[in-house]
Amino acid sequence: MTETAAGIPGPDIEFSIVSGSNESLLFGCLASIVETMRGSRYSSTTTVVCNRAGDGLSDRVRASFPETQIIENASPKGFAANHNMVLARSTARYVWLLNDDLVLLPGAVNVITGYMDAPANARAAVVSPKLLNPDGSLQPSTYGFPSMPQILVAHSGLREMAVTNALMRIASPVLRSKQGSSRYWAHDRIVEVDTFRGACVAMRMEAVRDVGPMVEVALVGAEETEWHRRFHDRGWKVVFNPEAEVIHYGSQTVGDGSTNHLPEYLKGAMYFFRTSRGPASYRAFRASLITMFSAKLALQRLTHDEAGVSVTRRYLEVVRSG
Repeated sequence: MTETAAGIPGPDIEFSIVSGSNESLLFGCLASIVETMRGSRYSSTTTVVCNRAGDGLSDRVRASFPETQIIENASPKGFAANHNMVLARSTARYVWLLNDDLVLLPGAVNVITGYMDAPANARAAVVSPKLLNPDGSLQPSTYGFPSMPQILVAHSGLREMAVTNALMRIASPVLRSKQGSSRYWAHDRIVEVDTFRGACVAMRMEAVRDVGPMVEVALVGAEETEWHRRFHDRGWKVVFNPEAEVIHYGSQTVGDGSTNHLPEYLKGAMYFFRTSRGPASYRAFRASLITMFSAKLALQRLTHDEAGVSVTRRYLEVVRSG
């Protein structure tokens, strides 16, 4: 246990959950925390950030899970801003950053905490369990740090095409042969990685205090890639551990899971490149994005794709703002 400023021992673990648009999933996540911590040797507390003010959610959470701490926002905040609030005030040794569309499977927390507590793993700062789809199939979650061409392909819409996915499945294991450096591997062993999906992540608070919080640049996430790079730069490890598993429903915490949120994800990528590449390279990247989205916008106008026009305009606003 850690101690508070008043000398009171803090918990081993704090779970940080931000409410999304599906209340039933939030309650399922909270129930899974209660169940997986039942009889655990580790002490824990749970904090829910209610991201929608005035809808009575905080009262409903308190009624069903009275031990839960509540932070109620006056207005909605982004992924990083909400979790940063919990990180800043936590007295726990480890803070788990959770999407609300998760179900923690039995033993998951004990396995990850035991791994991080082992002296051999004292530099493991950021650890993620294996993510599973609701049907029990693997949900790929590990990635190498992105390249600018990767981001261009991802936000052009080409990555969603079946032929592109087939080509990437063939090319990625060759171009990125190290396990964990792409999503195309078995996810069957503990490996150090560059970065991974931030749906369920255990954070060592000693490392967070050393590296600092996430930079708050977007509403729905994508800041974690730059954050993970900072952990690497300070000599900490980012680790994928499949010996613990969680179910992740996916695209539930931000609403409908459509393309409407994609411009927000681009903000995180742009911040990553702005802080990790030279000015000339970053200017060329922005110019490429502007050219791509301008061409896409022209085509959408010709085909009267009004929904697409709206999203692409927002993309251009993000890129032009830098």
